[in-house]
Amino acid sequence: MRVKFEREALCLVLLFCWVVGIGASWSFAEQPESPAALSNEELLGRAERSFLMRNFLAARRDYFELDQRLVKQLSALKPSEDNRQIEIEQELILAPFGLGHSLMYLHRYSEALEALERGIRTYPDWASNHTSLIFFQDPLFTGPVVSDLETLMKHSNDPTPWLLHGYIQFFGQNFDSALRSFSHVSQIQPGNFMADYFLQQIRQAAKESPDPEKINEDEAEKLSVDDLVKQGSAFFKKADYQMAARLFKTAIDKKQDAPVVHIAYGDSLFALGKFGEATQAIVKGLEIYPKYAESHINRRDFYGDPSDFDSQLQTLEAYVSKNPADHNARFLLGYNYFFIQDYDRADEQLQAVLTNRYLQSSARYLHNLIHKYQSQKTHKPL
Repeated sequence: MRVKFEREALCLVLLFCWVVGIGASWSFAEQPESPAALSNEELLGRAERSFLMRNFLAARRDYFELDQRLVKQLSALKPSEDNRQIEIEQELILAPFGLGHSLMYLHRYSEALEALERGIRTYPDWASNHTSLIFFQDPLFTGPVVSDLETLMKHSNDPTPWLLHGYIQFFGQNFDSALRSFSHVSQIQPGNFMADYFLQQIRQAAKESPDPEKINEDEAEKLSVDDLVKQGSAFFKKADYQMAARLFKTAIDKKQDAPVVHIAYGDSLFALGKFGEATQAIVKGLEIYPKYAESHINRRDFYGDPSDFDSQLQTLEAYVSKNPADHNARFLLGYNYFFIQDYDRADEQLQAVLTNRYLQSSARYLHNLIHKYQSQKTHKPL
């Protein structure tokens, strides 16, 4: 069964809600109206606002009401061989996905998977129409869930965390990581609906992926900030760090206050061996949003081949060994150690630059986080 409605409308709904969510600051208070008293449009708007404000309990409540309305509408439809397409309001067709996402962030993984699978069975074009969901690309928003799922994956072959991890990675445009997760499920549970569905979507996305040689400077200038970040990340994965850096820089020129873009630009410059410029970009991103450092991410995961990161880190280590007075390089080394959870070596480098006025604030923030994490749990380098 396929669902008939405008894919452009759905894309705009999701993109608009995310941009509004990060571009404005709401003082959103719980409204007195019960979900049943609101229209589909009003309920979807309230659910999305709650979700973007990380009020996942409220989002779950409103998406659940919409999902129940969808179930009721579907149950009233009579099967027809002549009419294989049906028309459903877009507010309802989004409901199981919004419900699944909310449940995922509430760590109710089995329920989340059930909602997402039901949504895809109702709307099979979901993944092909939405290969990118912006909040899944933001480690600040999604990092804790990914970290929790990866812990569960290490200790169990239960397909649920593997499938949800693959789902997040797919919509975060990390197709290699998504492929590994879904392939694992396909091996241990042949015929799994979600695994087979997304493996097919990944194969299709690979056919449609942009050829790096076809993006020239003029075309890059015409791309939106979101597309520049998406393309920059794709080039970074392909180890074309020069192109990635140029695309991230173009995104910065268009939107100066996006912290993750500054940091991605800095990571590209680090890969190119431009240590001073890399530190300046990363520090700028941390100044805009220091809590980026609290996202539990592993720097190696940004690479198509993680051994590239290890090689680049060794180059930086050799440089710092010969140039211990270069505070920018020492901060960059500490920053990279920090994001592989090698906290002892990270703190050694960060403490060495605490007297540097330009680096002091970011270095101290990371230094304080290290002491916080070490007091909670012993971490080994990833």
